[in-house]
Amino acid sequence: MVRVWGFVALAACGSSHAPSRADATTQTHDTSSATDGAADGSTAWADTLDGNRNRLLETYLAYLQSIPDTPMTNGLVGRDLHGVCDVWTALQPSARDVFLTLTHRLYGSKLVDGSDALSHVTRIYRIAPGTGATASDPGTCGGEGNRMIMSQDSVLHAAQLAASTHQGAQPYDLTDITTSWRNSHDLGGAHAPFDLSDETNDGAPRGQTQYFKDPASAIARAPLGRPDIMAVVDPYALEMDQDYDCTHNSNPDCSYTLYGALCVPQASELGTAIYAGNYGDFISSWRPAGCH
Repeated sequence: MVRVWGFVALAACGSSHAPSRADATTQTHDTSSATDGAADGSTAWADTLDGNRNRLLETYLAYLQSIPDTPMTNGLVGRDLHGVCDVWTALQPSARDVFLTLTHRLYGSKLVDGSDALSHVTRIYRIAPGTGATASDPGTCGGEGNRMIMSQDSVLHAAQLAASTHQGAQPYDLTDITTSWRNSHDLGGAHAPFDLSDETNDGAPRGQTQYFKDPASAIARAPLGRPDIMAVVDPYALEMDQDYDCTHNSNPDCSYTLYGALCVPQASELGTAIYAGNYGDFISSWRPAGCH
């Protein structure tokens, strides 16, 4: 069965200044970010890092419950999940850190209107740890895992496309926590089935996204054909991971030495420590609202 998912374009909000590292790490853990509720009865979350994380975990739960008998590569099965606390508890530590670092990076990325990129992510389809990850093992440091696959609205798609077209030139179409997003310089090209890729301009880890250049194209309207989302059709699908070292390993819970600008060996350091040192506190102790 082919499953077609739409998207909801969210209203942009926020200030118009380019973000600093402090912007991405202040006012991020709002323990009262849930408002009275949306018109459809669902929770209406505030546009904070905390609120967006809660909102997106709800969409991930909804996707898993829509295919209740299909095991995910991270081991989650929709029929066993009754709320976001079940999702969070069942995720491996490396999968949680993938979610926490990527959402923090997207929240610190700003569009020209000042809105954060995370608020323009409309749902999550996949949260993948390293292959073979367990509660005590982060799994493989590279490969197919260590990423999220999401859906974005047309506003974020346009910002990414502009950043790619303009090759990250100033004035920035999409800023990062420290610099900006631009067209990818990865010689491997975009990850199939996507046909366009962006990346952050510098630093470690380097953020990288994959998406469809033209949402109306035939390739964008075909099933994604990737693990956990084989039958999903979403022209605004968005993949994101982060390259922690010069060989493009992406697991935040692995240790790395080749994370310097010139690939010169450094002291071994966990990916989470490299991330926090360069981009700020991603709140590793975070839990979904109401979960203890």
